[in-house]
Amino acid sequence: MALVLGASQGIGRATALHLNAKGYVTVLCARSRTALEEVVEEAGAEKTAHVISGDVTEPSFCEDLAGEVDRRFGRIDVLVNNAPGPSPGSLDDIRADDVRAAMQQKLVPYLATVKTAAPVMIRNGFGRIVNIVGNAGKEPAHGLFLSGLVNAAVANASKYLASWYAPHAVTVNCVHPGTVRTRRYDRAMDHLVRTAGIPRAEAEDRMRQPIPMDRPGEAHEVAAVIGFLASDEASYLTGQQISVDGGQLTCL
Repeated sequence: MALVLGASQGIGRATALHLNAKGYVTVLCARSRTALEEVVEEAGAEKTAHVISGDVTEPSFCEDLAGEVDRRFGRIDVLVNNAPGPSPGSLDDIRADDVRAAMQQKLVPYLATVKTAAPVMIRNGFGRIVNIVGNAGKEPAHGLFLSGLVNAAVANASKYLASWYAPHAVTVNCVHPGTVRTRRYDRAMDHLVRTAGIPRAEAEDRMRQPIPMDRPGEAHEVAAVIGFLASDEASYLTGQQISVDGGQLTCL
């Protein structure tokens, strides 16, 4: 069975739909129960997709999540950690409190869910942990200082955990989406239009220019990579940082 965080929209939603279609019993987690139930209805999977609503930035919920899944289903085979990154900004724009909040929004929940899910995986002799991160953790990106900081920390922790859990047949990999057409992409477009004072078509052209494939990605394309990393076929692949970005990172 697969536990997918942030499953109500974007890449998390696409991943939940993909894994369920591949035959996984899925547990979908996000703040909005209504939004999660809409994903279940879209999948037509009322018997194989289940909903647990809550805020993973709340320590008590995050720490209890894997335990609840284990009690209900007796195993966790796949954990997909997925949380949005912090707001854009440069070093001059942020305060120490912003750094702490950014870590609490993504790094801390990721580590908490891994820490509680991994023992269940080890007990059952199988586990796939996929952390959705972002290219800013591999290469700095203009205006994404906090995202780069948090994502680099997640990537470094994931490499450590991959080595730690490897003897137990539990893999840990990171997927780094590039420019992907989600609600976050739409917000980035709005931000660029507003701050640069340009039409939306021009903003979209600017976003496409660094991408060799000349288009933003789609959430289902990222989900397909996550699906492979969750599969039996990926049993010898761990500690990797995989960018799904249309070749963009090669041009940075």
